[in-house]
Amino acid sequence: MSRARAHDRPRNHMARRDVPSRLAVSLFLAVCCASFTACGGPSAEEERAIARLERLVFVPPGVCSLGLEGLDCSNEEALLVDRYEVTQREWLDFLSRRAGASQGQGGRIWSEWQEDSGTLPATFMTQAEALEFASSEGMRIPSNREWLRISAGTRAQPWPWGTSPARSVANTLDLGLPGALGVGTFEAGATPSGVYDLVGNVREWVTVKDEMVNELSSAMGGSWLSHQQPLYDWDSTRGLRTSALEVDPRHRSIDLGMRLTASAERYLRREATSWGSRPGSQARVRAVGERWGRPAVELLQSLADEGVVGVEWLLKGARG
Repeated sequence: MSRARAHDRPRNHMARRDVPSRLAVSLFLAVCCASFTACGGPSAEEERAIARLERLVFVPPGVCSLGLEGLDCSNEEALLVDRYEVTQREWLDFLSRRAGASQGQGGRIWSEWQEDSGTLPATFMTQAEALEFASSEGMRIPSNREWLRISAGTRAQPWPWGTSPARSVANTLDLGLPGALGVGTFEAGATPSGVYDLVGNVREWVTVKDEMVNELSSAMGGSWLSHQQPLYDWDSTRGLRTSALEVDPRHRSIDLGMRLTASAERYLRREATSWGSRPGSQARVRAVGERWGRPAVELLQSLADEGVVGVEWLLKGARG
């Protein structure tokens, strides 16, 4: 027993001698990481910009023709589109900066949303309010044809995930759930590029190119209050039908929300400098480029050649 105690004493003595050095290291790290930016992470402004970038999918220019009637949904310029529908948390943050947001019918609904339901899709906005939100994010809502291009792809698939219907891949009335689910819940229901909830959860506001000849606008996709249906179908009797629902632009509904899109070139020119140049920021931007892959290289290289600061990390990721 005495030998064991004698053996322990030097070890405990050394441990006490190590305390000041370990404490000094801990204090140094605490000072360093008190601000995440000091440890290579983004500032608050950069974090918001990068978080928005991480939600975007790159849609390259492509030809999209639907049905035998050949509805042209091609896009001549590359697009960026939100992987998810706009969430309640994002909408409430927008309302906190918007004068008079708590007034009217919409305000009563939004005030009832719970803090822990922030990942649910935002709903009950008019088309004008949806456009206002999109503008505040430096984006817009897609046109009806852009929405179909994003959903059907250049292969003109009748379902976001492929050519055949599937069960339990979207939150529609067929599942009998009591309401919307968190955005991105159904992995198997996404497009190959990773855009979620196009057939279910909530319908989405779009703009219509010929809206001047029709006072109604459109909402696209399905919702938890509608049965699963394809993006489009065609037969010789009825012709081409899409998942569009004609609604008054002033319409509000608990199953009508929105998704954002933007011209890829214009968005990247404007936003690239806002991501910062810290190592942590660069790593996250590069990861987005890896997800976008080779289809984004041509545009990113063109912007990098022009000297647009920030896109070089996207380009490195896209090249793999």
